[in-house]
This record gives sequence, structure tokens and C-alpha cells, in this order.
Amino acid sequence: MILNFDEIKKEDVLLAGGKGANLGEMTSANINVPSGFVITSDGYRDFLKENSIDIFIENEIKKSGNDEKVLLSIAEHLRNKIKSGKFPKLLENTIRQKYFSLGDNVRVAVRSSATAEDLPDASFAGQQETYLNVQGIESVLNGVRSCYASLWGNRAVSYRLHQGYDQSSVSIAVVIQEMVESEKAGVLFTVNPVSKKENEMLINASYGLGESVVSGRVIADSYIVDKNGEIIEVAIGSKETQIIYGEKTTVEVAVYDNDRKKRALNDKEILELIKSCLNIEKHYKMPMDIEWAIKDDEVYILQARAITTLKHSIDSLSEDNLVQKYTKDKKINKSTRKMMSFLLEKMPFAYRVLDFDYFTAINDQKVNILSEVGIVLPRNPIIDDDGIQTFSDTGKQINKNIFKFFKILNKMKDFDDCYHKCSDFMEEYESQIEKVKSLNFENMTLEECKKFMEYSYILLQKLAYDRFKYALFPSVLNDKKFTKIIKKVNANYSSFDFYWGLDNKTSAVTNDIYEMACEIRKNESLKRDIISGESYKELYENHDDFKDITDKFMRDNGFKSDYNCYCLSAKTFIEDPDRLINILRPILNTDESSDEIKQSKDFSELMIRLKEIYGHKFQNIEKQIEYFRYFHVVREESQYFWETLFYYVRQCVKRINCILIGTEDYEIGIANLFYKELLKAMNRGSLNESDKEKINRRNEKFPLAIKVWEASKLLIFETNGDVLKGVSGSAGIVAGRVCIINNPKEFYKMKKGDILVCHLTDPEWTPLFKLASAVVADTGSALSHAAIVAREFNIPAVLGVGFATTKFKDGDMIQVDGNKGVVRGL
Repeated sequence: MILNFDEIKKEDVLLAGGKGANLGEMTSANINVPSGFVITSDGYRDFLKENSIDIFIENEIKKSGNDEKVLLSIAEHLRNKIKSGKFPKLLENTIRQKYFSLGDNVRVAVRSSATAEDLPDASFAGQQETYLNVQGIESVLNGVRSCYASLWGNRAVSYRLHQGYDQSSVSIAVVIQEMVESEKAGVLFTVNPVSKKENEMLINASYGLGESVVSGRVIADSYIVDKNGEIIEVAIGSKETQIIYGEKTTVEVAVYDNDRKKRALNDKEILELIKSCLNIEKHYKMPMDIEWAIKDDEVYILQARAITTLKHSIDSLSEDNLVQKYTKDKKINKSTRKMMSFLLEKMPFAYRVLDFDYFTAINDQKVNILSEVGIVLPRNPIIDDDGIQTFSDTGKQINKNIFKFFKILNKMKDFDDCYHKCSDFMEEYESQIEKVKSLNFENMTLEECKKFMEYSYILLQKLAYDRFKYALFPSVLNDKKFTKIIKKVNANYSSFDFYWGLDNKTSAVTNDIYEMACEIRKNESLKRDIISGESYKELYENHDDFKDITDKFMRDNGFKSDYNCYCLSAKTFIEDPDRLINILRPILNTDESSDEIKQSKDFSELMIRLKEIYGHKFQNIEKQIEYFRYFHVVREESQYFWETLFYYVRQCVKRINCILIGTEDYEIGIANLFYKELLKAMNRGSLNESDKEKINRRNEKFPLAIKVWEASKLLIFETNGDVLKGVSGSAGIVAGRVCIINNPKEFYKMKKGDILVCHLTDPEWTPLFKLASAVVADTGSALSHAAIVAREFNIPAVLGVGFATTKFKDGDMIQVDGNKGVVRGL
């Protein structure tokens, strides 16, 4: 049931899986592979028998037939049974013995290894799990259970169903391998997959553990070398981050600027890599794809697999070289860079093509409005037929509408007219959104789905157009006027300070959450369960008062999304209610007296001061300020309208994917068709060969799309020097300790007085503002969530600085100047 690496050969795939068999083969060939063992597929089957799961699988799978929904429901039960299962005594004792033989409490990788010869690991990319930096026998046993459970993940089950494989016959082995705390790591290909020259090798390298290179999280260095050791070409990647050991698993941290700019590998290390990998190629007698690591000048081989199809290798392995094709020699003008720094908050990661079309349905309305006044801006960002997104370097132009410029401009400055336009369209759109809520997508026909997609797309365009023309543009055009008015009160104030105490959607969500926290504190048992980590589902089932509180919150705010300009990739509170728990948990861990948002800025006092200053002019100014505040409410509420609309578009897209492909997983399905392409497919009633080719090609290219988008950001932000320049989101100057938060799972890191450094924020992040002394965000503008909330909490904020999350690391000391929009390292 358990075999050491040196007991395994490459032919033992059925027993040890593809990974295990290759590691055993290389160990037997005296290649420097970190020590380890394999829990064979027999061990998996014995585990199932011990917990009577094998009988459950046999009975339930037969009942499900080919009903995917039923099958996925069974899979969820299976995963729960496996994760709570017990190992057979003999198997558990042997795992313990083998683990302790590796060393005292040694850190290991726990990796799934697919076992069927006709189901190679590559077929399951991303379907079975790998756990790094696992320490302690109980953690190892849990990791093994999780690997077993991952065989029954939704994507793996759906894949087997649609490929016609027998669900009950699949098995899995698990590799336990000693971790190498590498200083550098990466991948080497013993044949150059780009030029196809057999005398050349291609090496990708970066710092830390190899996961950052293998997963494509960084743009690694790329080295082309010949097999005699001569370096032919070097392309230094940006290497923004590295993955290193954390306390329990692994953590992603920034790479120092100096290290990013120089080669990760020196000449000696390259020679040692070539020597080791040539031995592997010679042993296997074929081109090989090899994962490696270096620690203390010693080369370790972590994995090796055959490069079975050179075309696949070219597509997937030469992406770092292809990135430059999209970004090289592009120079984006200053005005475009300024606009795009705000846009990147709305578009932090690459879109699937259908999602991109819904985003441009919003974003293009700004271009359309400017075109009406004679200013022709390039459509930005741009996308090609492969789904690769970057920025256009085309400058702005003028058309014949320039003669209407002042007439239309004056209309947009007419607050009274804009107010009535907003009032009318908000009522109309609210009515239309309410009608959408009554639709049932579960049993919609393809024709009904098509009509809704057309309706939703046009509705979104109209809503965005009206929002920009009658609310956002008038506010921007009058910004200087209102800033001049308010500076009479305080020279540090800006027009945005007129939003104090405003009951907009962001503030409403924040206030409702703090009211929930107050109610929860009254029930000690409920509070304890939330803090201890119980899920939303468990809390909802076990606490009636929690059910009542959250039902009201969901009615009022349920459609608020994590990414409000992503139609398909976003999730609302309704879809991911555990987001709400992530928000409540840090609030409940803070002092009870801080549940109310404290503001030193009082809007009514501000208006009293303005009345004193402006005297008889105040009445007219007051009315203009009311309009100005109302337009901000419209901005927030109209955004919530399209977040609600997007929720229902997702339900529709899920249904369309079911009809056309047979699964609900639209991300790898119809999300890879542009809007017009999808409409044509729905008109036909099926996907043709061209549609299928596009879906497959864009899926293959999506990892490249992610990398190109990350590289494109370098075109927008200035990254040189010790000073980061952005925009002021909230006034004030603070010096303090950096705390980098990448996602809500890292909220626990934040301490009182830290400076929050992040990519962007949304309502989920609001509790951190109570702890933060200042906020720095890679993206955003003075109208971003981070700016709005920072002003409410009266802390400095600088946004749109580009790469603060990679330039700084936890513990660095920085100064945040919210008055000038500047961040300095200290």
C-alpha cells in the first residue's frame, strides 16, 4: 500500500500514478530527487472500504445515471465522507512510520497522482489537489484525505462524465515528498519549444518555490542555452513576487527591486541545471519538461514528464516570450494612463471574452459621450480574437461634433436638468430590474435565453450611458467649482468632502453590517461560532436569530458584488454568503465600543460654516451641493442596478451553457465566445465546429491573456524610483508599518495602526479601515470604494499607485501623503 520512491518504476502508473511513477524512476536512476514515498491506489481503495464509501459510490453512482446535477450532489456528499473518514489502522501506522523516517516534523508536499494510463495527469489540470509546506503527521493525514476528496471535485466529476469514463472505477495515489526550501526554482525544457531546435534548451526561473513559475503567477526569467552550456539569449522577467514557507502553508511575498532587475540564475547554476537535465533526457530517451529547485548551490529535480506534443509545449511553455509581442515598444500617453489607472480597479484581472463584451457595454458609453462633443478616444482596453487584452497606444482625435462642444457641455453643467433626467431614469431602471427578478431561468428555452441576453445587453448600455452623461460627467465637470467653494472652509478639503454623511450604497452596506455586528454581540453563542470559523451555512441552520438578521441584509444588499464591473466572474453576497462572515469576523474581534463609524467630519457643521462665509449666495450654493450629492447617490445606486442585472445574466449564461454543452461551468464554455458569436450560436440552436474551435483556443490562450494583462499594467504605471505617485483619495499624512492584504483570507494579519496596502477594496474590506492608519491601493481614484470609506474614517488614502503590493513587503515603513497623492519608503 505504501512504496518508497526507490521501489517504483515508470511502468507503475496504475499503482503510483503518473507523478509517483516518474519520481520513482528518477530515484532509481540516481537523479537528485528529494526523498519521499507514495501511498498507492490500493491504499485509496482500502480507505474507501474502511469507511464503507466504496458501497456508497457503487449504489449512488448507478442511481444518478447521466444526470449531472444529481452526480455533483453525490460528489459533495462523497467529499464530506472522505474528509471525515478514518484510515485503516495498518495504513495509518505505515504512513506515520514513513513520514517520521523522513525526519523530525519535516515539511513535505502532499500531491495527488492520477493512476489510469488513459487518464494522464495533464487531463486533470487543476482538478486534483497539491498541498505544499505540510508539517506534522496530522496535517499530512488531512492532506491525504483532501487529495482523495479532490478526485470527486466538481470539475473532475464533470470531466469524466463528458469524456465517458466510469466514475466508480477511478482511483488515485498520493505522493508525500520532502520539501526543498528553494532559493530559486523553475522549469527546464530539454528541447527549445519555440525554435524546435534539439540542441537548445529553454529555462524559466524565478525566486522562492517553483509554484510561482509553474502556476504562471510571475513573469519568470527566460534563458535559451545550448547543450554545451553556452547562453544564447536571456530575457529578464519582472519576478514581482515569490512563494516561500509560511507558518502553516506557503505565502506569496514581494521580491526586492534589485533582485527583480537582475538574473535569477548565475552561469554556474545554469551549467549544473543543464548537466542534471541532460542526464534525465538521456535516461528517458525523449525530450523532457523538468521542474527543478536550487538550494545551497545544489540542484534538486522535483518532477519530470515527457514533452509529448510540441505544439502544446509551444502554446503553454513559451508564453513569457509571447507577452512581449503584445507590449513591446508601446507607449501610452499621459491622459490615457491617468484614465486607465482608475479603470484597472474595475478590471484587475483578465476577462473571458463574453465578460469583456459586457464590460465594454459599460465602458464604451464614456467614449460615445465624448464623441458627441467631438473628442474621439481609442477604445481601451482592446482585445484580439484569441482573447488577449492590452491597451491601445492610439491618441485622441477630433471629429466634426467639436462644434457642438460648448452647447452639450453647458447642458451637462445644468444641474437642474441633469437632476430631473436622473430622477426619471432611476425610476425607470428600478422598475425594469424588478421585472427581471421575477424571471425563472431554470427551465428557460434557448430562444427565451437569447431574448434575455439581448435585452440585458441593451439595458446595460442605456443604464451606463445615462449614468455617465447625467450623473458622473456633470460631477466631474463641476469638480473644480466645488473644490473652490469648500476650500474657503479648509484649504485641505476637496469637492469629495461634500459627500460626508451621505447615504449612498457603499455607506448603507457598511452601516447595515455594523448594525448586524451589534445584534450578533447580544448572542454570545452566535458570536463565538462566527469567530471560531463556522460557515454561513452552518450558522444559518443552527441560529434562528442569525437567519433573521441575514435574511434582512440579503433583501437589502444581497446583489452587492465583489467585482462590480465583472459580469460573469463576479459573485454577489447571495452567491457567496461566506463573504459576509469574512466581514463580520474581524468586526466581532474588535472592541464593542467601536461598532459605530466615528467621524470627525460633520456635514451639517460644514454647511453652517459655508452659510457664514457665503451669506446671501448660500441658498443657491446649497441647492447645487444637494444636486452634487444626489449625483453621487445615483452613481452608487445605478451601479447596484447593474450588479443585480449581472446576477441574472449569470443565471441565464449558466442555463445556455447547460443547453449547448451539457454543464453549468460556463467559464470554460460559452464565456469564451464573444456576445455576437453567442447570439449566432443561439440562433442556430447549437455550437458549430467554428464555435468549438474558438472555445478551445481561447481556453488554451487564457493563461497567456492573464500574463499579458499583468504586463500591460506596466504600461500604465511608473515603477521606477522610491516614490510612488497616485491620486489623493483622502487627505492627511501618516507614517507607519506596511501590512499587505491580497484577499479576505489575509484579514487576520492586520493590526491596529498598520498601513493597509492592497490592490483594491470593496465593502468586504471595510472593517480593516477601522484598524488602518492609512490606505494605499494599486488601482483606483477619488471615487473608488477605498477613497469613499477612507474619507468616512478620516484616514489618508493614496490610490492608483500601480505596484505598491509588489514594491513593499510586510513590516516596511512608509509615509502616505494623502494631500499630494504620494507614497514614500522610509
